[in-house]
Amino acid sequence: MQIVYNKESLSDKIRGYKSSGNKITLIPTMGNLHLGHQALFSRAPSNTIKVATIYVNPLQFDKSDDYQNYPRSLQADLEMCRQNNIKLVYVPDGDISNEIVIEKNIDLPKFTRYLCGQKREGHFLGVYKVVKFLFSIVNPDFACFGKKDFQQLMLIKYLANTFFPSTHIIEVDTVRSPNNIALSSRLTRLSKESLSLAFGIFETLQNMKLELLKGNSFDKLKEESIKYLESTNIHVEYLDLRSLITLEEASDNLKSCGIFIACYLDDVRLIDNIEI
Repeated sequence: MQIVYNKESLSDKIRGYKSSGNKITLIPTMGNLHLGHQALFSRAPSNTIKVATIYVNPLQFDKSDDYQNYPRSLQADLEMCRQNNIKLVYVPDGDISNEIVIEKNIDLPKFTRYLCGQKREGHFLGVYKVVKFLFSIVNPDFACFGKKDFQQLMLIKYLANTFFPSTHIIEVDTVRSPNNIALSSRLTRLSKESLSLAFGIFETLQNMKLELLKGNSFDKLKEESIKYLESTNIHVEYLDLRSLITLEEASDNLKSCGIFIACYLDDVRLIDNIEI
């Protein structure tokens, strides 16, 4: 496994791989890797060279303290990459924001204004800028992204379809702990007590799905679910029924829709979703 620290070295390595006829799978991460990232690594086609990036992107944080407190574990991350046969790891040696070509009048898709886009100003613009920067250097044949960050996945698919049509986006199912907590790098910031409560997030989504399929009203289920979660110190930011295609509100129309949640535990923001 090789590690590079600047875009010039990354570009040189990628050029060398491609000149030898190799295909590339890119797995961008923000580090503090866990079994969810390992699932991304494992979904890379076996006949491709796996390239991972480890970069905590300041452009996608709407609060400076959230960026500063984001867990970092570079040495452990590199060891996980090594164990998962990552050929090349790009670890920028500083803030790459000033290396990104400034685009005027970036018009992101409408779906980025909902859910996390509504609550985290500038978040998806930051994701768009850095992922486009990485794609422009690597121009991967494949790239792996998880379904837990469903709205982000939609943006990546839009980005690939619009600017990198030869890149195939591999969608990877959410990886969960034994008690069904969606794995997240932020979980390491939770106290042991709060971690023991976090199972209630997905349990709530599962119960809501079952009740919806029985014909119960989403609005009533939402009210009851928020009340329950708040009673367990899980503070709900949003809990919505949305179209899986447009992310617009789905009301009680259950065709191609899912339930999406963002909430706080110990001031740590967690997200999850379930397809109906």
